[in-house]
Order: sequence, then C-alpha cells, then structure tokens
Amino acid sequence: AVEVAGRVSDTSRQCDVIVYDKIGGVTLLYDDSVQVYPIDCVYGIIEVKSALSKTEFLDALEKIKAFKAMSPGGAVSQPVGGGLTMFHSRPHPFGIIFAYGLAGNSLDSLIENLREWEKEMPAALWPNYVCVLETGVIYHQRQPFETCLDSDQITAEAWPIALQHHKDSLFQFYCALHDMCAQMTLGPVEL
Repeated sequence: AVEVAGRVSDTSRQCDVIVYDKIGGVTLLYDDSVQVYPIDCVYGIIEVKSALSKTEFLDALEKIKAFKAMSPGGAVSQPVGGGLTMFHSRPHPFGIIFAYGLAGNSLDSLIENLREWEKEMPAALWPNYVCVLETGVIYHQRQPFETCLDSDQITAEAWPIALQHHKDSLFQFYCALHDMCAQMTLGPVEL
C-alpha cells in the first residue's frame, strides 16, 4: 500500500503510483507492505485501472479528489546561489488515471461521466489527465489548442476533451507526464 500523508493528520486513500521528489523528499514509512510519503514532496499520483468502467472511473476520480484536497498552499523557497533564495507559489500536485482498456464504454462516455462529476467539484480537484492504452486520452483545455495539464491551469473555464491516439496513447501519456513534472518546482524529476 502506498499512501500520502497530509499536514493535518490526514492521509490519502491507497495510491497505485506516486511521483515524488526522491532527492529532496523524505519517506515517512517504508517497508515491504506499506510506504507513506509526505504531501510536501509528492508531485502527483497515477491511478491505474485494468478496465475503465464508469464505476472504476468514478473511484479513481474520488481518489484524485481526496489527494488534491490535501495539497498545502503557501510558498516554496529554493536557494539560487550567492546566498540568495527564491520564493514562489507551491505547485499543486497532479492526478492521472491510466487504464489498460475500456469496459464496454468509450472515451466519449467517459467525457460525459467526467463532465457530470466536475459539475459538483471545484476545478482544483479535477484530474489532470486520463489515458486509455491503445485508445486515447482525455485532458482539459480552455481555448482551442490551449492544453491545460498543469493543475494551476485547470480552472472552471476549462473543459475536458478526448483525442483518439490509438497506438500513440502511451507516447502521449509519457509526454504529458513529463510536461506535468517539468512544471513542478519542488526539485529534479527522475522518470
């Protein structure tokens, strides 16, 4: 079980994959069956599903929502050399859903499920990306051709779109993951 611990005695639901700052971060607990990481060093999570049914999709959305709700605000400081320190807003972590296939549904039906779910949720808790292997991807955009992968770009003005990438969906997923990690300024990213 992999979990993320928040600052106020809260923990995420069990996560499938976390992306964290291995160099500057810490592990609170690490053994054969349980790993716990503090929210401050986690870039994001990836929920993995074998077959993405509506039920599995909603479960993954709820896990991402719980994880993102733990995200602290405030500022991050980074030494820039010469005794100087740079302060910037703490980046909000990302939440991704990765599925090996669909379960009798389509990307279009997932978009409809996502739109319905997002009506009740603040944009800060929405997922950043959904990838269905060998099928396609779902992400948000605000204007035509303005891709919103970074959590801070996803606002109430954004809407989800689906692209049928078929065999290129894994490549698109990897590129999006790299772009999301590049936006994080918590430290170096090792993919």
